[in-house]
Amino acid sequence: MEKLDTMTLADNLADNQESILNKETDFDAEAVYRVIDNLHVLHKPVKDYFGMTQEQYYETESDHKLTLINLSEQLTDLHDRILTNHVDGYADQNKINLTYNHENPYEDDFYNESVDLHVVTYSLKVIGAVQVIAPKVLQEVLSKDAVLSIGLAAHALADNA
Repeated sequence: MEKLDTMTLADNLADNQESILNKETDFDAEAVYRVIDNLHVLHKPVKDYFGMTQEQYYETESDHKLTLINLSEQLTDLHDRILTNHVDGYADQNKINLTYNHENPYEDDFYNESVDLHVVTYSLKVIGAVQVIAPKVLQEVLSKDAVLSIGLAAHALADNA
């Protein structure tokens, strides 16, 4: 059941993207946090990271994909996001490769909600596709920074609602 929750949430967000951005539909950050926690990639629940400094995260769990510049600031102040954007490989051979790229929802010091919604939706679509066919391999290959990025994007979307 949990495997399909990720895909269902991603599809729901994609279907309602315009109404979420127009504030006609509420963005359910808690649903995103539940899906993230059910991936079992991060050491603790994603919401526990929001009070951490970038340095605390960097030194304890980061896989160093995020660009952490202001280490004394909280993770929720971070502008970098890691988008999980592609999967390839062979699930039957337990060889899965994920690719990532950086996104910045605060380009030009203006918050662009559509960037964060894209990070959440698209990342969950890619992750959900792998989770359905190779959940154990997913836990091994999925970037912690990418998973945290989904949580940070969801947090920012909820805060700016």
